[in-house]
Amino acid sequence: MIQPVYILIPVHNRRSITLACLTHLAKLGDLDRYHIVVIDDGSTDGTKEAIAQAFPSVEIVLGDGNLWWTGGICLGMEYAIAQGAEYILWMNDDTLPLAGTIDRLLTFCREHPKTITTAQCYSDETLRSFTYGGQIKRGVGVGLIQTGPGETKVCDCMSGNLVCFPRSVVETIGYPEKHRMPHYTADIVYTWEAKKAGFGLTVLGDAIALCEFNPDTEGGWSTSTKPMLDRWRQLRSPKSSLYPSSYWRYCQSFFGGWAYLLFPYAYGKLLLFTIMRFLLPLSIMRQLKTWKMQAFG
Repeated sequence: MIQPVYILIPVHNRRSITLACLTHLAKLGDLDRYHIVVIDDGSTDGTKEAIAQAFPSVEIVLGDGNLWWTGGICLGMEYAIAQGAEYILWMNDDTLPLAGTIDRLLTFCREHPKTITTAQCYSDETLRSFTYGGQIKRGVGVGLIQTGPGETKVCDCMSGNLVCFPRSVVETIGYPEKHRMPHYTADIVYTWEAKKAGFGLTVLGDAIALCEFNPDTEGGWSTSTKPMLDRWRQLRSPKSSLYPSSYWRYCQSFFGGWAYLLFPYAYGKLLLFTIMRFLLPLSIMRQLKTWKMQAFG
């Protein structure tokens, strides 16, 4: 019997990755156990057709190609709530849960009302290098934490790779802010806002998934060989960690009035790095970064 649990997978033009994800869920038996919803944001690589042929039980919700992650996940959440979902799981198509992971997340949510749970992600089967999961507020930023097997840790916010929550979260705080935060940081702000509204956030060390770090991250501005003009242009992409509307909302949500200082400070640092890159050889910049890491850890 299919449970009123909806697993939402937003996708765009990653046919092979998406099909591999669904194949993995089929091997685990989750395609028959839960409602699997793929939000296909206007893919032009045949993703929709391939899913319909290979996995007819998977529900497909279509976007227009302009949803990004947040718009896709919002569309899926609206669909799931309308269908009577009791629990919703965010899941990226490059995230592969190990056997029993989804069941553990759901069981914990059911046993702990007003709780959001997430899996601990690792880069590969060795489970040596952790990637996504829970994050905690640290100074003027947030940082990932590792929750090992057998451990349970509370956190302040979560990466959206594999997150389980009850419908009461939506009923309490609504949906993620797709217009202000179309892609980057929407997941951590949404879970942080849920925590401020009284929901507990828990990472389950025994709920394990495999997911490598996203290759779209910018890397270091001060030491990368990427031209600085390209760096500045990249800020116009919603995938950038400093996409202006997303970063402003992030600063507001986490730091309140301090956002008026933190927001311009971030871009001021980028301007400083740009000037230094113009004046100093890259080898010197890298040495300066090494000295900083040695001095401050």
